[in-house]
Amino acid sequence: MVVHSADCGNCDFRLGKVPQKTFSPGAMRDVVRFRLQYPRYVGDARGDVFTEANVDKSIFNWTTTPSIGQIPQVNTTFAYLAGLYGIMNEHQVSIGESTCGGRLVSTPVSNGGKALFDVSELTNVALERSTSARQAIQIMGDLAEQYGYYGADWEGPMAAMEAGEALAVADASEAWLFHTHPDDSGASAVWVAQRVPDGHIAAIGNQFVIRQVNLTDSDNFMGSKNLVDVAVRAKLYDPAEDGAFDFTKAYAHPIAPDQYYATRRQWRVLMLANPSLNLPAETDVYGSDYPVTAPVASPIDPATLLAYLRDHFEGTEYDMTKGPAAGPYGNPDRYEYKHMHNIDINGNGNMTKATVLTGHFERAISIFRSSFSFVTVANQANLNLGHILFGQYGPHATSYVPIYTKVHRVPTLYSRGSLHRYDSTSSFWAFAVVGNWASRFYMYTRPMVESVQVQLETALLGAKAKAVAAHVELLSNDDAQLRQFLTDSSDAFAATTHAAFVELFGRLVTTFHDGYHMQNLTGANTIAAASLFYPEWWLHSVGYFKQQTQPSKTPDHEYK
Repeated sequence: MVVHSADCGNCDFRLGKVPQKTFSPGAMRDVVRFRLQYPRYVGDARGDVFTEANVDKSIFNWTTTPSIGQIPQVNTTFAYLAGLYGIMNEHQVSIGESTCGGRLVSTPVSNGGKALFDVSELTNVALERSTSARQAIQIMGDLAEQYGYYGADWEGPMAAMEAGEALAVADASEAWLFHTHPDDSGASAVWVAQRVPDGHIAAIGNQFVIRQVNLTDSDNFMGSKNLVDVAVRAKLYDPAEDGAFDFTKAYAHPIAPDQYYATRRQWRVLMLANPSLNLPAETDVYGSDYPVTAPVASPIDPATLLAYLRDHFEGTEYDMTKGPAAGPYGNPDRYEYKHMHNIDINGNGNMTKATVLTGHFERAISIFRSSFSFVTVANQANLNLGHILFGQYGPHATSYVPIYTKVHRVPTLYSRGSLHRYDSTSSFWAFAVVGNWASRFYMYTRPMVESVQVQLETALLGAKAKAVAAHVELLSNDDAQLRQFLTDSSDAFAATTHAAFVELFGRLVTTFHDGYHMQNLTGANTIAAASLFYPEWWLHSVGYFKQQTQPSKTPDHEYK
């Protein structure tokens, strides 16, 4: 299984199905420049979701995405589910992404540089052409070396912090970690991959984690031959002074001063999976106290990974639902300035960005600015049952739905909409309004939201999943009917979940508003409005109990 959360406040949240295609000998494949915002791609090469006809031109007159280069095409490409990056193909090869800081920055050919590929296009090509995780890794590594790799940003203050990429790559038998980074020429790349042993878990929180590398151990490592040479040439590594080569120390750009932005999430996942590890929450900037992978205490299923995705460090000293920063109602959201380039903080008096940099909020696994998240689930016994558990908006405010890789198309509820305009027929917005309203009185609303999530997901991951599996067995010899059944099933699951969250939003607004918990809404003659008055600790913190200055004379009338 692979887990990914697309934590991006201004990204294209749509999911699409890229169909299988056949090409004539000598055909070429276009490569496009990286774009996160809607529409991330416009054209006819990636299925109906991304065609020009399906772009909302009432917002802007977008046209076909231009090619910035080409590579030789293969005869047949495989179909796959695609988000901001390639997610999972029909051979159950799956990929999850995490942008990382790097010490070298390269520029795409479209902007005067020498690099053709970003990680999004690498994942797309890999899923078009691979039937195993190892093959996908080799394809991406070879393309990055041959044609050059550039990061998610290549100019401005964030370029170094987005220069590298880390991926989790899996199939039905193996899981790997993959890192790539520009080389010192800007025209190639370095890359490395490490296998996650059976029974182990790994976590990446926007920082490289692979350390020592042994390319002679081909069972557990893959990588480019230039790993050390580039680091030495770029003065990132000195064998005489630094000892054994360490990929992360050589190529990772330190996240400073807010180093726990990355390492705290890594710590949390490893400790959730195996508390007996007793890993320290405090570590150095590279998380050197943490293993790259760690054994899990007990088998982990998809539902457990969904719980990890929704985590805010609850029950630890870093619990984001507690303390002054959570406000009187335990809101775990912490708004950020760092991940948007055009933040105006003048509303905060004369505070400068330099001043902001000296502070720190914890960075939870579940975050409000997520476009979508997923868990990929491969099935060793039946290729037809490969699927993703997909949810839009923040994990804590969404509900996950199985979408099978062999659908004709993804549910329209997940393939339409944008951040430009509210759309009641887009599931992103159904989840977003629930998340935004629930955050106002989080300690009171969380049980209501969680009960809906549990009810929906228990059914979808339990009885309904078994029913789908049984019916798929009956259709194993009829591919057309199989695909239609999986398409209809995914559609039905999405529609049920969407309707439940539309209803949930109405209940939240009716039950919790204007500082009241409205009770006896049904089955009683009168409504009971219970005040959600502030907790005593918070009242003390804002000076509520300070002695008031006495007025000079008695008011003419009492306040009512």
